[in-house]
Amino acid sequence: MYDSILVPTDGRENTDRAIDEAIELARVHGSTVHALYVVNSAAIAPGMDFEDLEVAGEEAVDYVAERAADAGLEDVRTTVTHGLRHRAILQYADDHDIDLIVMGRNRGLDRFLRKSVSDRVATDSTRPVLVVE
Repeated sequence: MYDSILVPTDGRENTDRAIDEAIELARVHGSTVHALYVVNSAAIAPGMDFEDLEVAGEEAVDYVAERAADAGLEDVRTTVTHGLRHRAILQYADDHDIDLIVMGRNRGLDRFLRKSVSDRVATDSTRPVLVVE
């Protein structure tokens, strides 16, 4: 049913349940897991630069790959890209013919102040999106 599953990660704890769900679905369906981290220039704090965020991104997608390998999955692809998070996720899904996007939801204050990335992806996607709380 799902040949390819995308799990966007921001390296924070709120994505762990989404990672677990994506890995379990991939294990059951024999799917390829795509781990994606999007470097967002708006997220750069004073004293940081893109290289810092790229390193954090590599660590985040490597974490997904390690968890998938521990679960016995061999087909894992990792990508760090740049852009607006929701747009980059949707573009990646289109470019790689993703069957399912599995995302965590940010439970922080930002969720109440503006629409979350997971909400934007779920609203704008033409593909199924599973948002894991």
